[in-house]
Amino acid sequence: MSAEQSSDFKEAVRAQTDIVSLIGETVRLQSTRGGREFVGLCPWHDDNNPSMRVYPDQQSYRCWVCNVGGDAFTFVMDSEHVEFREALEILAVRAGVPIPARSQQRPGPPGLDKAKLLEALLWAQGLFEQSLKSDPVAEPARRYLAERGFTQETIDQFRLGYHPNDWTWLLDRANGRFTQEQLKAAGLTNERENGSGQFDYFVDRVLFPIHNERGQPVGFGGRVLPGADASFGKYFNSNENAVFHKSRLVYALNHAREAMKDSNTVVVTEGYTDCITLHQAGLRNVVATLGTALTEMQVTTIKRFAQRVVLVYDGDEAGQNASERAVSRFLAQDVDLRILTLPAGEDPADFVTQHGPERLQQMIDDAPEAFDFVFNASRNRHGLQTVDGRQRILGDIVTMMAEVPRLAKNVREDLLLHRTAERLGLSEVVVREQYKQARQGVPQRRTPPSGTMHRVDRPEIPATVMRILQGQPTRDDRLECDLLQCLIGAPEWTTKIRQEIGTDDFTNPSLRTIAEACFDIDEMGDETLAFSRLLSALDDNEPAKQLTVWLGEQASTKQIEDKLRVPADTNNESNRTDDCPLLLRRSLENLTCRRDEQSNQRIALELSEQCEGTRSLDDETEKLLRQFSDFHQKRASKKATG
Repeated sequence: MSAEQSSDFKEAVRAQTDIVSLIGETVRLQSTRGGREFVGLCPWHDDNNPSMRVYPDQQSYRCWVCNVGGDAFTFVMDSEHVEFREALEILAVRAGVPIPARSQQRPGPPGLDKAKLLEALLWAQGLFEQSLKSDPVAEPARRYLAERGFTQETIDQFRLGYHPNDWTWLLDRANGRFTQEQLKAAGLTNERENGSGQFDYFVDRVLFPIHNERGQPVGFGGRVLPGADASFGKYFNSNENAVFHKSRLVYALNHAREAMKDSNTVVVTEGYTDCITLHQAGLRNVVATLGTALTEMQVTTIKRFAQRVVLVYDGDEAGQNASERAVSRFLAQDVDLRILTLPAGEDPADFVTQHGPERLQQMIDDAPEAFDFVFNASRNRHGLQTVDGRQRILGDIVTMMAEVPRLAKNVREDLLLHRTAERLGLSEVVVREQYKQARQGVPQRRTPPSGTMHRVDRPEIPATVMRILQGQPTRDDRLECDLLQCLIGAPEWTTKIRQEIGTDDFTNPSLRTIAEACFDIDEMGDETLAFSRLLSALDDNEPAKQLTVWLGEQASTKQIEDKLRVPADTNNESNRTDDCPLLLRRSLENLTCRRDEQSNQRIALELSEQCEGTRSLDDETEKLLRQFSDFHQKRASKKATG
């Protein structure tokens, strides 16, 4: 692919990608400042107070706490752990922009990048869907779904499919399009034990596509048909791979996201069919775990969209035990955790079918807090009327709390201990002593905040950039940042700035890089310097891109655009001087004066060296002395006029 084609492709993807929509697929964003800014929980640290800002006018984002930021490409690079080229292709698939032929000199294993795996999974999803709709051998699968009560609209919405009872069905159709290595890396095939080749992974199963937050298929859950061979399990999922992470994904998040935002509540079931049935019944804020207990990373994922999390468990003993285990894992999470256990013998699909969605919704609304659920369960076991019963309840509560990761020193610890004492009629001092003893008997795990996205390893941010992002710029940094904020805030002044300031006037390497990019774009004849164009020019320099986002943010906060876009015919001397706004003139003079100061220092040094050991002055020395004198006269005049 030529450089020109590559640039056109990149800009086409950029133009088709709205950063608010992109980040909104992963983070619940709230509009502020009349839609000029959006805020949300940062996915790269354990964020409880929304610290990430998204700027639609600049198509950029930044976290004020951990100082990450950039554009749409940066966001995908960090969230998917990929380099720029893969992020570009992932966004191209999302936007429906055709991907040009790959360069033959591309480094690394050909075709095993995430974009290619996502492409293979999307292709497979289409084949599975078509098979379910029209293949005669899929009749048992269609009958099974009909017996579950699924309508055709629901089947289409959740992209359900079927893999025929053919061990090379997918391999045969991929011939010439995807390699066996790619299919295996995507979790669609596996190696035969005897080493004689590969076989399709999901054979003779109804398939439930599992999508990421952006709605892209990243894996499948396969359900064996009734009466078929279930020796490999009734359900199984794709194996863990580069795009499928079971502990982080939740089923149907892409369908439930908007309803979760609207209600600020998410309902979590244990199975795909339960989740789909509730959606079909009109309960749209429902997701499901992938056949395992809810993980901390999944909680962190869903809490970006809803603060109230209601776990729905079957009413049998296994469901009761699972619900109590869930409390001990998530009691310290910054969510309003509720537990709903259904009547014995009923699962969510059965309940909503028999009692209706209104009854289930009422139970969801009335679901007890996690702590109350555990307390009530213990009370039902031991009774509250006897001394022994109350002592055993206290033992259950403090033991459960002692096992909660990261609860110590958490404000919830104090609240829960106070509530325990209150409900048992005990002194809080006694309860705290029992809790202290329980903690001493439990090995305390030092666990880092889980569920956050770990950024892919990249070159360390230089100290010259980090000090600015952390609010510790040097005097030179401030002068250079002020001018760049003028340039970014009102780019129509770029040509004027170039006439007086060169890139050599920037001492900070990253700020100089940004200035060079601005000047290069202006030199190409563009009337205005679009912020997205500037970010595009810095795609290969992440520190400079992060710094550019910060500069754009500062320019917006300071309203640089309004201050510099004074009408050209104004006679207001307080706003303009010579031929440009006063704010810009002062910023330019700060750098030109610094340049003169540096030049004067060099002159003084040369004079010192030339005059040392001589009594007479040659012509060159006299010239330097005149320059030295002129500089100080100008500086004195400037101080006198203010």
